[in-house]
Amino acid sequence: MRRIWFLLITLLSTTLVSASPAQALPPTVAEIYNPAKIVRFDLTMSADSIASLNNQNTLENYVAVKLSMSVDKKTSGLLDVKVRLKGSTSLQKLDETPSFKIKFPDGPFNLGYQGLKKLTLNAMTQDGSKLHEYGAYALFNAVGVPAPRTGWARVYVNGVDKGLYVNVETPDLSFTAKKFRDITQHIYEGAGSDFWTGSDWGDKNTGQYEVDYGWKATPNKSDLRNLIAFASIADQKAWYSNLTYALDRSELIKFMAVENFLGHWDGYSGPDKNNYFIRSNTNGIFSFIPWGTDQTFGENRATAQVGDGFDMPMLSETSAHPWSGPMTKGMLYVKCIRYTNCKNAYLTALKTVAAKAKSMDLAGKLNKAAILIEPALQGKFWNTPGGWKVMDDIHTEQARTITWLNTRIGQVSSLLIANGMKP
Repeated sequence: MRRIWFLLITLLSTTLVSASPAQALPPTVAEIYNPAKIVRFDLTMSADSIASLNNQNTLENYVAVKLSMSVDKKTSGLLDVKVRLKGSTSLQKLDETPSFKIKFPDGPFNLGYQGLKKLTLNAMTQDGSKLHEYGAYALFNAVGVPAPRTGWARVYVNGVDKGLYVNVETPDLSFTAKKFRDITQHIYEGAGSDFWTGSDWGDKNTGQYEVDYGWKATPNKSDLRNLIAFASIADQKAWYSNLTYALDRSELIKFMAVENFLGHWDGYSGPDKNNYFIRSNTNGIFSFIPWGTDQTFGENRATAQVGDGFDMPMLSETSAHPWSGPMTKGMLYVKCIRYTNCKNAYLTALKTVAAKAKSMDLAGKLNKAAILIEPALQGKFWNTPGGWKVMDDIHTEQARTITWLNTRIGQVSSLLIANGMKP
């Protein structure tokens, strides 16, 4: 019923935002997430909103803003939204190069933008190539892991050009209604969290797993507690067999294969066990949703040197990350590669991922994207955690990213042969 209600809301809201024949039509959601276009985002803010977003104590609080989105002579017109700044190590004030969370008004008569309730605009300050999130989510989706769509945004604040952003689809109810055929019970956000016994503590906004959706209808974490119980089974055979009572095991294995292929050390199956979402249906069966893929494709964020690399091993219980020595990777991943049946399924998935990256010409897509976004990057300077970067630095990282991808495909073949499998 909730899925039917969502589809009706989407249809109605699409009608409500349509312009009269004499006006420019609004861009569709598909056009906003079209990676072949750059959409102009204009944010109009009051002095009070600007002051709040430039205050270190309040910049993560939502403020009232007017938003306009334009592409191909289509415009949304001025929309009332709320905006806050986002990030952890990448968090910057408004007068710097911040990333944005945009929220459309909620409620029975505020239907969002054509059913879309939230937007995430990432400034890519931790991605020297400006291609990683686009390429990573494209690969996740290509192999059947439910992942965000991406588009490109040229962001202006009160007419001041803030530069190029990647517009990443937010994993919310709008997202899950498109990606899943069943009803969503909860969406949890994992941030440095793993499925250890006792990790289900807290309410909607507290604990190791905060609830992004579903607390109002189901104000408990019983589904998460059940997942943790099955994840913690000690016997390997029983663990692997019984996982299907708590999660989509095939999807999990593909999810981990893509994370490791991409070298996503800041994701679940990396040493940080950090950026990911988990979504449960009303039967308590979970699926994993990738997130935070800016630090992928082998870029070494720990140095100011441009073009140097960092490789996360694809078949290892531990991995360093750019700032530290070896750390244990995500628990489900570690238990998987310890058990022969799961390890073989993972290696088979890794083979599929590498083959898909090659058959979809992901390297070619990255090159085309680099050409598309070049004009929006020209003349810009970036104050990144590794120091100031210029256009030549981006060209170097883009070339390194594409070379790394082609090398990674070959590394998968070598790994399969080393484990007695046909590449």
